[in-house]
Amino acid sequence: MLKSIILLSAFALGAIAKNETIDGYNFFLWGPNLDQPKSQYEHDAADIALGLLKKRLGNEPLPDLPEDNVAAVLKLKQDLGTEKLKELLAPDMDDADSFWHGVINKSTNGWESPKAAEAHGVVFLPHLNVTQFGAWYETKYADMANLAANPEHYVKESTQIAGGLTSKILEGWGGVTTNFTFPSFGAPDRGKDPFLPELKDYPIQQAGDKVLRDGTIFGVLHLALRSVPGAEYGQPQDGFEVFSTVWYQNGADDDHLDHERRHMIIEIVNLTLQAQKDVENGALSS
Repeated sequence: MLKSIILLSAFALGAIAKNETIDGYNFFLWGPNLDQPKSQYEHDAADIALGLLKKRLGNEPLPDLPEDNVAAVLKLKQDLGTEKLKELLAPDMDDADSFWHGVINKSTNGWESPKAAEAHGVVFLPHLNVTQFGAWYETKYADMANLAANPEHYVKESTQIAGGLTSKILEGWGGVTTNFTFPSFGAPDRGKDPFLPELKDYPIQQAGDKVLRDGTIFGVLHLALRSVPGAEYGQPQDGFEVFSTVWYQNGADDDHLDHERRHMIIEIVNLTLQAQKDVENGALSS
């Protein structure tokens, strides 16, 4: 995979964006404090996921796996299947519940002064626009893409409800492998979550509570999308921005927040690439 990395100013936001060429397409990515290419974030996450699954499998035989750790952990997850992954990772779900309750217990002011982990990706894909990606994200194809979207993704089961989605998810961030739900992922409710920014320049927005198995709200995800003129990034065509934010109570430490940022960068790239493939093959019209 060809990758060229150039630092430049992100004109509209005054941030520093990293230009990466991935599968021949241009991505401008920023958010993590750890300054590495998306591929390094992904290989680091694959090391964590592969190590965890091998540990939980113990002496059980492994299938033949590719040498590349990203490809290897994807094949292993596919071979194990949803129910086996849930069974294997049960101890880690318990550990994650304890981790999140620890974050909440050491937080001050509840949700009045939360911390945010933010990640941005401006993408230029010739056969995918912001409207198509927003629509794709609510289809079964987004769930189908979940295992490959991040090495620390294990399970995602979504159902459409009035005004959005409800999802059951098992995934990790830096090894904090959490079983949680989005009871409702739809239009942001700033009456309930006043810390969510308005982001008036982003016409497509969704948000929802991240809820542990005991009903505790431990986080809030906010996804915002907008079109971006290609001229702002020196590109011959227009693109779009994916702005993903996870909010936690202020007991969350900076190391964990940066794992989240890297996690979201991996997702932004992999999900938009897969969405374009699905548009190209006509899946969204079926």
